[in-house]
Amino acid sequence: MTDTKNYKDMHTLLTNEFISYYSLPTPLINNWYLNTNDTYFEIEDTNEGEIVKYTTRGLGMAKFTNNHALNFCILNYDKFITSIASEPFKNGRKRCDLIIYSNSDRYFILGELKDRIPKSKVRSSAKKQLLSSLQTIKEVPEIDSFINSKTIKRCCYFNKQSNSPISLRVTTAFNRLATIYPSGFKMSKPDLESLGFEFYEYTGEQTMVLSN
Repeated sequence: MTDTKNYKDMHTLLTNEFISYYSLPTPLINNWYLNTNDTYFEIEDTNEGEIVKYTTRGLGMAKFTNNHALNFCILNYDKFITSIASEPFKNGRKRCDLIIYSNSDRYFILGELKDRIPKSKVRSSAKKQLLSSLQTIKEVPEIDSFINSKTIKRCCYFNKQSNSPISLRVTTAFNRLATIYPSGFKMSKPDLESLGFEFYEYTGEQTMVLSN
């Protein structure tokens, strides 16, 4: 297995090892990842399929507090898969929006972004996209090794619109969620856990806290 020390970034693994493993043509893609060490940032998925980063609160779908100014790379995984010319590979293959990882050995995150009324069907769709994406990338030995080098591995559903999981609705006031559960909900998802990942949901003002 290839030593992950030879790979400084996930986008290199995707455009080389991923493409080679699945025997895919070289994708024609530009501006599909960015780097940040902002102490606070939000991410928005535009209608054109682009990923935009904000540092002003309230503009994005996913919110992050990064008080230690860790260096992160944010990949538009959906745009990467969409750019692949092989229709048989893409057809029916669910994919999430984002891959976010720290340059340190700390974080590897898959994210699905929504701005919808958070009904059970929306949650279910997001979970399927995250699981399928994780299974697809972990098939590639070099990427699997890269992922396993990270300490914290999460699949995250981010929804700009606020609501609580069904089990919490009875006791939790709708407009107090961000106060009572500011760092999101850790939810049980055995099929993701079997792959070494935790599953978190974030809605409204709930913010993922990134620590060193």
